Amino acid sequence: MIRAIIVDDERPSVEKMAKLLMDSGIVDVKGKFTNAVEALEYLKKVKIDAAFLDIEMPGLDGFELSNHVLDLQGWTAVVFVTAYDEYAVEAFRLNALDYLMKPVDKERLKETLDRIIVEKNIQLNPARVQLRCFGKFKVIMGSGEIKFRTGKAEELLAFLIDRRGAEVSRNEIIDRLWPEYDGDRAVAHFNTTLYYIKKALLQNGIEAPIGHSRGAYRLDTASIDCDYHRFLSLVSAPKAINDITISDYEVTAALYTGDYLGGNGFQWAERNRMLLKEKYIQLLLNMAEYFESLGKYNKTVDLMKMGLAQEPLHTAINYRLIKSLKALNERLAAAKYYNAYRRGLKNELGLEPDAIFKELMP
Repeated sequence: MIRAIIVDDERPSVEKMAKLLMDSGIVDVKGKFTNAVEALEYLKKVKIDAAFLDIEMPGLDGFELSNHVLDLQGWTAVVFVTAYDEYAVEAFRLNALDYLMKPVDKERLKETLDRIIVEKNIQLNPARVQLRCFGKFKVIMGSGEIKFRTGKAEELLAFLIDRRGAEVSRNEIIDRLWPEYDGDRAVAHFNTTLYYIKKALLQNGIEAPIGHSRGAYRLDTASIDCDYHRFLSLVSAPKAINDITISDYEVTAALYTGDYLGGNGFQWAERNRMLLKEKYIQLLLNMAEYFESLGKYNKTVDLMKMGLAQEPLHTAINYRLIKSLKALNERLAAAKYYNAYRRGLKNELGLEPDAIFKELMP
């Protein structure tokens, strides 16, 4: 995997770039920063292979930042990402590996990633399958997405992933995926679908990591890289947040690019979908509390805006967002979010904000 960081003073641009890189299947986004100084502090502790840098940023611009990055980690591939093509000559004068124009095109990004792999001699593990469960379900091999013959093939594979290596009986699988069939017809659908999964994976050089014994089936999780499994590994056994572990939390939060299997509508995933969203919201709140304790209210604001995208009327998210905006003396923005929250409560639930909001916004 290519270990990378992204630095851009606009949070939406950071998130878009992170999604593109993670969707490639060959990039591990180790850190996302809207502040160049924080990025440099991070690079004193963590080794990376590539840095995707915006050029126009307050304080240290991308060109100045690249010099500092290379001073700290001289082997790093620097890629500038900007909306202005007049910087191209200067970018290459500074020995940048590449230069990408916003909005970044997937095919153009693939060329850049291929160059990083070749020029930096990065060894990928081509046999490791990438599974993406947040948003729409995807199976990725290298930099390409594996397509299955039927939607049920995708669903069966996703169902086994959901069980995280535990055995599940064929009867239970059939009850969940083919409730309209019974007997031999149901078994025939199961067998055909399992065949489609194995065939699609074999065509991409992968031995299907699905084992079975006495009528039960399981997925070998050791041979795959799954965003859902990685997300759970941290939130199920959280570590204390400090200046060392915060990067792990940021990478984990970046995995949540949409509701769990939200682009597929699998009914059996609904309960887990809701639980994972709750864990994601709590993760953001815990991170925000850490940054607030350091007086880094801009970071708290960014995190709470991410939370609002999932739960617009969440009390704790709205309170912490408004409180942080006031700490930054951004009173107009604080009033805007308070009024939006108040209207939403009134229109959808017929309620008024709690007393704590009235103390915050008298």
